Amino acid sequence: MTTGTSDPTGPGASRLLVIGILTAVLATAFESYGTLTAMPSAAARFGRMDLYDWAFTTFMIFQVMAIVVGGRLCDRIGSAPPMICGMAVFALGLVGAGSSVSVGMLLAMRAVQGLGAGLASVSLMVLIGRVFDDDRRPAMMSAFSFCWVLPSVIGPPVAALVTERLGWYWVFWGLLPVVVFALGVSWAPLKRVRGRDLAAIGSDDGSGDAPVPLWAAGVAAAGAAMIQYAGHRLDLMALVVALAAVVLLRLAIPALMPAGFLSLGRGLPSVMVTRGLGNGAFIASETYLLLILTQEHAIALGRASLILCTGSIAWAISAWAQSRPWLRGRLRRDRIIVLGARLCAAGIALMLVCVLVPALPVPVLVLGYGTGGFGMGLIVSSTSLAVMALSEPAALGRHTSSLQVSEGMLTSLITGIAGSAYALGAGGGHWPVVFGRVLAVTTAAAVVGLVAALRIGPVHDPA
Repeated sequence: MTTGTSDPTGPGASRLLVIGILTAVLATAFESYGTLTAMPSAAARFGRMDLYDWAFTTFMIFQVMAIVVGGRLCDRIGSAPPMICGMAVFALGLVGAGSSVSVGMLLAMRAVQGLGAGLASVSLMVLIGRVFDDDRRPAMMSAFSFCWVLPSVIGPPVAALVTERLGWYWVFWGLLPVVVFALGVSWAPLKRVRGRDLAAIGSDDGSGDAPVPLWAAGVAAAGAAMIQYAGHRLDLMALVVALAAVVLLRLAIPALMPAGFLSLGRGLPSVMVTRGLGNGAFIASETYLLLILTQEHAIALGRASLILCTGSIAWAISAWAQSRPWLRGRLRRDRIIVLGARLCAAGIALMLVCVLVPALPVPVLVLGYGTGGFGMGLIVSSTSLAVMALSEPAALGRHTSSLQVSEGMLTSLITGIAGSAYALGAGGGHWPVVFGRVLAVTTAAAVVGLVAALRIGPVHDPA
């Protein structure tokens, strides 16, 4: 059945809803790239570079939990309340992060931001599916992608300028007006589509898979955090904590993922492993690229932030290319995923070589980063399409949620392990060894992701 917004909203209200949704996405995207640029200054300000990685993994861990909770709330009370709540919580996290007087407070506020971003992101996706006409959804998804491309290009240099001129805390405070605007513009239209949103819940015949269990998301998040904590301790207690974390993850993953996830089963399990490991490997590498440029190569923050744009631009180009007939007409969807995984692994491996051999020019490092980004554009778009192709309609919601959870869980896990590798030698300042350990972790993850991609099997685009 086709749904739409014309009756409950009217053209004007519909435009306002679109503006509000896209503004919310822009705020989240700018915060992501802004934090990547500002965090080295914030961590140095508090004298805790050893906790640098926690600023990112804390956000991702709580975002994964919020995605699961938000999905359940959307199915019970509609998408509007969790969306509004998520944006408000996100705004609270921005205020708190900018006002932080210690690294502990900053990490706590990053957790609050993750909760808000997770609630808002899943609610926005559900909202689009329920209240927009079938022919308008592709346009909204394209607009979503653009809202991430723009901040990825201009976000790092703008954040670098703000950090250098005003201070790192303004990277957070400066987004508050954007979030408030999104809330204000969306409020009235959301009230008008409330009926259609709730009607979609009432039309569910219950034939789909059971939702992702809340306990499993919490246990998986705890396991990922414990592994990162153990990596920072590196003592007997660390061994106990790491073993406990493995047990927790072993309990949670079967409840979160389709059967065969841990054994790289063909089809959906390997699709989700590829997505999670590829994203985790690239994001973790990207997280430390700014430190590599500023610490190992002594490049100024402003110039280094411009380099961060190259991976995002390459990602955007390949995401566009995978939808073109001249590519998907020649390659099956699974082969596009394999191509992306090969490029991602090769790009990160080249970054590793450049770190271990500082004499290599920085453009070679950038080439590796751009190659990895191009591969990720193919992986992310194509794995989403593969899930659609391999899922029955009634199971699509569950599988889409599992894909997002896999991405968030494995990204936080890989970033945490890479952070532990960084913490091992950050105090000594022997950067080729320090960053070599970090990129060895991410390269290994990308290679396993490639193995998973080769295990997927034939996948044809949905009709």
